[in-house]
Amino acid sequence: MSYFNLETLLKFVLPKLLTMTLVSFAIGSVVGAVVGWLATLIWRRTQRGKDLSRSGRWLIKPAIFGSFVGMLLIGMLPIEANPASRIGGPYGGLWFLLMFLILGPLGSISGAILGAILGANLPARIKLPKLMGIVLLVTYLLCASILYVGLAPPAVVISTPPNSGPFPVVAELTGYDSSPKDLALSDNGQQLAIATVRYSEDQVEIWDLPSRRVVHTLQNGPSGSATLRDILASLGFSQDGRELITAAVQQVQVQNLANGEVRLRLDGGEVAYPMADNKLVTLAAVDAWADKPEPYNLKVWDLTSGQLLHTIPANLAPSERVNLPIAVSPDRRLLAFPPTLYNDQIQVWDIPNHKQVSSLVSKNPAGVLSLAFSPDGQQLAIALGQGPPLSIWNWRSEALVKTITNAGRAEQLYWTKQGIFIGSAGEFKVWNPQTGEVLHTLDLQPPSDSSPDSIKLPLGPSALSADCSVLTAYVPRQGIRVWQVGEPAKL
Repeated sequence: MSYFNLETLLKFVLPKLLTMTLVSFAIGSVVGAVVGWLATLIWRRTQRGKDLSRSGRWLIKPAIFGSFVGMLLIGMLPIEANPASRIGGPYGGLWFLLMFLILGPLGSISGAILGAILGANLPARIKLPKLMGIVLLVTYLLCASILYVGLAPPAVVISTPPNSGPFPVVAELTGYDSSPKDLALSDNGQQLAIATVRYSEDQVEIWDLPSRRVVHTLQNGPSGSATLRDILASLGFSQDGRELITAAVQQVQVQNLANGEVRLRLDGGEVAYPMADNKLVTLAAVDAWADKPEPYNLKVWDLTSGQLLHTIPANLAPSERVNLPIAVSPDRRLLAFPPTLYNDQIQVWDIPNHKQVSSLVSKNPAGVLSLAFSPDGQQLAIALGQGPPLSIWNWRSEALVKTITNAGRAEQLYWTKQGIFIGSAGEFKVWNPQTGEVLHTLDLQPPSDSSPDSIKLPLGPSALSADCSVLTAYVPRQGIRVWQVGEPAKL
């Protein structure tokens, strides 16, 4: 693992050093000249009757230099090395102004006074230009080091813990200072996309899990310029894994991973589901501030041309639920969803053929939490907010197959050949869909919090590969964990 980040040096450290230099030079020249002139007058009074062959003007130069160095180290460095300096907006500007009003005068005046004192008492054998060069070199090395340490992103480490249990951890990524915004796996589970935000900027890293390295990094524009078309909400891979589809609040972008170029910009938002036959399903891009905002319908797009093909009536307002109850079948042909978040009906659509193929109605309407198709796509698991937590349906016959009453609140739901994974209360439990028994538990809490009375931290974002072989989830205070939960599909 490399501890040196060239991007941090070029993007953060060098621009900040340039800003610090310009500001320090401007303020240091004025403050140093004034302090140096006053120091010269005082020095002349103390030197009455002594040899004044050296002109008093020479105190101005060291005072200016001292004020410049003082501004760098005291007036600017504590501000620019603070991660808060990367946060824009009015509060960030107010913080910068208050810090500058306190530290700026302190650094410039104290540096000028110290420079004048040293200049007045500098031994003749020490050459002033040489001393200034050494001090300047040390100052910039110190500033660059502190800026790098303060602004460098956390060192993300990918490792492989010892295998244990039926679902081995194939990778664990630690070092993230906050929960990612979303996770996505390629269809074969070989690549992992992680959307994070740092200093008000969204960034997507794509890890190649077999080689344990980052293969692509995608970023938004400069901080402060992001709009609702840029702020990421979710992401996903195309079926061939060559493109990444990022969904912002009011725009969906399709990016070519080979060159990072945006190939399509679609008038959708919040979520994006790549489907079979080169189709894409998104939510409508809704202006929530409009007098009469349109409902959050589902839109079906042609991924080749970017043309809007169909609109499926629905109203899935993402502001009302962290995870929308939408499921895609493993072959990416079927999409299941409730028309509204608190509806007792589930619709199943054949997206390539644009037709509704099933409608499931629960006898206990309680709001749908999550949905998941079986690995063969023939059955649908439905998790409700109240009532029977988990029910399994044959969507073709629209018949209820089984109800698992003790499954608990299914905040996240995945179905593999090994069983149904239910994420709730800080852990994943694997249930047998035939018997309704718990087969295994993936405890995601830190070892120190493993006592029965400890508070279970909620799960972060998670994802299952389309071939149902790899599961990933963000574990609070630990990092991103990747499990092998099935055999990879044979291509």
